[in-house]
Amino acid sequence: MITFKKVTLSSALAVMVASCGNVEINEKSTDSLVNTQGNTLNNFTCAAQSSWVFSPNNPPDEIPGGGQNLCQFYEFSWQWFISLMNKRNGEQRVYQDIASYPVFLGLGKNSCKENTATSKLFVRTGKDNQVTGGDFTLPAEMNQALGNAVIYDQNKNIVLYQARFDKNMCNVVQSSPTLPAGTTEIKSSWRTITAADKANYIWITSDTNNNGSIEDTELYGMVGFHLVKSTELHPEFIWATFEHKNNAPDCQKQPNLKKSNDWSFTSKSCAIQLPTGSSIASCNFNKTLTPAKTDDSPLTGSPTEICQVYAQGTAPGDNQADKNRGNIVSINAELTDIFNTLPDSNSLQVLRNYKIVGALWENDIKQPSSVKANQRGSIQLANTTMETNAQQGFSGVIYTSPAQVKPAANCFDCHNYSAPEKNADVSHMFKHITGK
Repeated sequence: MITFKKVTLSSALAVMVASCGNVEINEKSTDSLVNTQGNTLNNFTCAAQSSWVFSPNNPPDEIPGGGQNLCQFYEFSWQWFISLMNKRNGEQRVYQDIASYPVFLGLGKNSCKENTATSKLFVRTGKDNQVTGGDFTLPAEMNQALGNAVIYDQNKNIVLYQARFDKNMCNVVQSSPTLPAGTTEIKSSWRTITAADKANYIWITSDTNNNGSIEDTELYGMVGFHLVKSTELHPEFIWATFEHKNNAPDCQKQPNLKKSNDWSFTSKSCAIQLPTGSSIASCNFNKTLTPAKTDDSPLTGSPTEICQVYAQGTAPGDNQADKNRGNIVSINAELTDIFNTLPDSNSLQVLRNYKIVGALWENDIKQPSSVKANQRGSIQLANTTMETNAQQGFSGVIYTSPAQVKPAANCFDCHNYSAPEKNADVSHMFKHITGK
């Protein structure tokens, strides 16, 4: 059994404040509008609506337009992400409301039981010197995609994780083979930041050393966010993932070195090797750490060099590859422009620094996800901070060049979907939320 240490967070998600001295991140400059053959993707645009930002409290229950094209799924995903990040009461973001989205506490814990814990991060480390009820076993879905892997940012700090779920799942009999439309699961990843970084991150504070007080160093910024949501038309769930734009560069193209010092998970010396530098092998891109002991992951360690193998989760030859990439790049760019118009006091302004990497779903919901040809959206979908080592399949392949890349292990490779009448099987959390 793998043991982990619990980290309790403060109840409020602090207000984001922008300042002139912060780094501006322009989506149009960080994501290419040209495919790998050099052809423009400008013909495959996906428009955003300002109403999503200015009236964020009513995201759609179903894919707009019934999900007749790729763009409609990205509209759905972004609207829900914006709504969940909104501070409806002016204090905490919607997704942190424990009445709607309680924290998954781990195996053997009743996460449905009423408690005062507003948020918890999970750290892969040994038990406290004094064994207390605060120690618990973390479920497998909180790990990196492959084994007990951990990653460290360029400041040598470990990345932390959190999982939440739709409170309505507590009302579903655990033997049920199905979960209702609207069921939602969330997973997020966090890195240590400084006070100077706060304006560029969705941030929280955490008493990580369990001494009963929040110290200046106990400040964390969101770097990744999985949003998994079912609808009537899509019981297989829509699998969408978002990242901070400064996480890591695209593996398969030469990076913008003017912003190289801003990447949280890539050093400048390794970034300049992309995509095919002579010393690229020495960087061990996307190689995660697997601790010698499964219950002992150091909170600090050597930085993990990370790059995103498949921009927009898409490879040449994937279904509607160019259209998918164009849709994602354009909707991200349009929303960045809208977020940039918001005043400093608006809690959604910080979303200018985030982007949707992609989303994944099924074309014919009666077919199992094992039929790859039936998958739609970002077929190579992976979050660099949550599936670092699965970006080229389950073998943990290190990136060396575009000519050597292998297909990613995407969401459906881990969460197998067989049929609408068995959609509860895709959830790794559902069977454990009551601690049984």
